[in-house]
Amino acid sequence: MSQHRRRLDRVLDPEYLEGLDDMSLDELREHRSTAVEVENELSYYRRLLYGRMDLVKFEQRRRAGEEDRSLIDSLVDILTDPERDDRTEHRGTRHIVTDLPPLPDVGKRDIDEIMGDGVLTRLDEATEDELQASLEGFEKMVGEINTQRLDAQRVIDSLSELIAERFKAEVPASGDD
Repeated sequence: MSQHRRRLDRVLDPEYLEGLDDMSLDELREHRSTAVEVENELSYYRRLLYGRMDLVKFEQRRRAGEEDRSLIDSLVDILTDPERDDRTEHRGTRHIVTDLPPLPDVGKRDIDEIMGDGVLTRLDEATEDELQASLEGFEKMVGEINTQRLDAQRVIDSLSELIAERFKAEVPASGDD
């Protein structure tokens, strides 16, 4: 496997789970640790996208007359919305991400454009079509990230099962003295 590929691509490649029988327990743990880091990075990006979606949805509600506060006045409430906490299974988990990989392509629209979406800097000036296009881009990316997270979680589960089996085989049972 090429070391120049993104960690995400390496972890999700079927080759990542090949040759595991030849690895030591420590090597298996390191392999799993890498997969966990990738899954955490995907979770981080997903949370960033959900935050952007929440901002766009707030602006849409404000324009529809369902909100009378300004975005600035509502920012804390928007970004601490308890509904958003229900979107992740790792509520309360602290993720420290230092080396974020590039996100996958989402088709016509480049991910950097979506993550740095200029609409967010001018929500009150954006057209309805721009708001909707941004929201759809965010939703599409969340869908792709969710798929990749599930795939990464399957890799983690496979490695965890093998580590547990290997650990049980290496540690004698308490009654075997």
